[in-house]
Amino acid sequence: MKLSYSIPAFLFTMAAIAVAMPSCDSNEHNDPYTPSRVDAAFNDALKEQFPDAQNVKWERNSEYRVAEFNKNGVGYDVWFDKTTAWAMTEMDYGKDIFLVPDNAVTAAFPKGEYGIWTIDDITHYKQKASEFYVFEVEKTGSADMDVFYTTDGTMIKAIPSDTAPDILPTTSIL
Repeated sequence: MKLSYSIPAFLFTMAAIAVAMPSCDSNEHNDPYTPSRVDAAFNDALKEQFPDAQNVKWERNSEYRVAEFNKNGVGYDVWFDKTTAWAMTEMDYGKDIFLVPDNAVTAAFPKGEYGIWTIDDITHYKQKASEFYVFEVEKTGSADMDVFYTTDGTMIKAIPSDTAPDILPTTSIL
């Protein structure tokens, strides 16, 4: 008899948890914002650089506001500081080296030490003081690597992915 009372109580508890879960934020440093909840100045700053940006989602990362959108198969993250000044643009090409616009980089990678490794992701970073690419590559039996290139195709460094820093507008790769 006691069992029949605990099943409904269990189901009620599980339903309450399921309703509450979507409101939980698993990363307190990345709060999502909709364009209507972000100061108009941030939307204006984005439209100044990317007038055709659509379906924009905003996040906060540290002291930055980050606009996320996709365009022509490329994922864009555009970073602004608290004064709405542009700080960095991050372009994610996924695994498709043919989306990368810099011919020097696409020519250099296959000829380099990691050119035969499988590409997991390619990201292009434009910061105020520098511009570079990061190829995340993998090979069976080896640690995944982040391989850094300048826009002229010069390999800067390669480091294990699990020790690679998060790239922020202030991150220096040299």
